[in-house]
Amino acid sequence: MNRKILTIVLAVILIGCFFLPYITFMGMSASGYDSVFSGGGGDWKKYIPLLIPVSGVMLLIGALNNENYIIGRGIWAWLPLLTLLYMMIGNPLIEGAAIGDIFKVIGKGYGIGLWGTIAASVVLAVYNPKS
Repeated sequence: MNRKILTIVLAVILIGCFFLPYITFMGMSASGYDSVFSGGGGDWKKYIPLLIPVSGVMLLIGALNNENYIIGRGIWAWLPLLTLLYMMIGNPLIEGAAIGDIFKVIGKGYGIGLWGTIAASVVLAVYNPKS
């Protein structure tokens, strides 16, 4: 599979998984879209998950445009993984959570959308076939 097709498939997965449940807890679920646009106040940190579908759209546009990416493919390929690492590890550390507590809850309550986003972002960041 060449890089163009792989990038198109993974970009569509990133965009689609944003609308699937990210978090499931006691029968209720919230997608990435719900967590960003759920109304109510909040600071700027609630908009960070938007970097994932934005990078998916930019990767899709770049791949369909004969691999001519705005800024470069490397930045858009690493941005979803860096966003997930910040959301799952960085932000709780900044808020004052203990590092042991953070690693105890990783994986608990994750929905299918978040698992798909994790898989697609890791493959995008790590696997870089020739064009």
